[in-house]
Amino acid sequence: MLVASAVFSSLVLSPFLFGILIGVCIALIAVGKRNPATSLLSATLVVFLALSSGPVKEALLRPLEYRYPPYPATAQVDAIVVLGGGVLNGSPDEGGQASLPVDSLKRTAYAFTLFRRIGVPIIVSGGVVWNTRNSNAEADVMAATLAKLGIPESFIIREPRSKSTWENAREVSRILAARRETQVALVTSAYHMPRAVLAFSRAGVSTIPAPTDYKSVSRGAFVDSLPSWDSLEMSFKALHEYLGIAQYMLRR
Repeated sequence: MLVASAVFSSLVLSPFLFGILIGVCIALIAVGKRNPATSLLSATLVVFLALSSGPVKEALLRPLEYRYPPYPATAQVDAIVVLGGGVLNGSPDEGGQASLPVDSLKRTAYAFTLFRRIGVPIIVSGGVVWNTRNSNAEADVMAATLAKLGIPESFIIREPRSKSTWENAREVSRILAARRETQVALVTSAYHMPRAVLAFSRAGVSTIPAPTDYKSVSRGAFVDSLPSWDSLEMSFKALHEYLGIAQYMLRR
């Protein structure tokens, strides 16, 4: 199911979708159906420009990112759970070792900030999503990063088995049950938080959301409303989250 979901996201919930649609247009023209081809091409262009624009990106992201407030200063939890957001294998700046991409790095950095504030163990959750040469589990790379920041190994708990947010929640719930802990601060990107909270709720884990890595913070400048690749990417990320939420609502 994980592979099918990933393939669907890569084909439909990504810019590759427009390549598919343009291919269909070319096929229609080849068989002499120019009017349907023109209509489809026009619709494709409109959707492309819309999803690439700042206002549409903001409209899709803000309901996700601002559903939960920032982590409250007075909250008490048993542990901090930080979810992986990918790994860069073989980074030249790390001497060929694995490193964290932006989303994962921001989540890990915020978990470090919370640790400095509340001093509870950090559970880093995330496995090897795609088995490729020299693959590294997200949990292992996040743990190494936290250790470099000065967090003692005794305060870092690794969960390197999960391959999705749904599995993150299941695997972490087992760790918490073994440790007899009940409530956690859940750290992930703000756009990903609603789906993560839903998954952890279904797994029976009580969470206090600790969103970070906000993407819909606009400078209010005219240039922000113009079409861009960044806006297109974030629009598709938001659509991916909405689809994931709908899928999780149907799962048990």
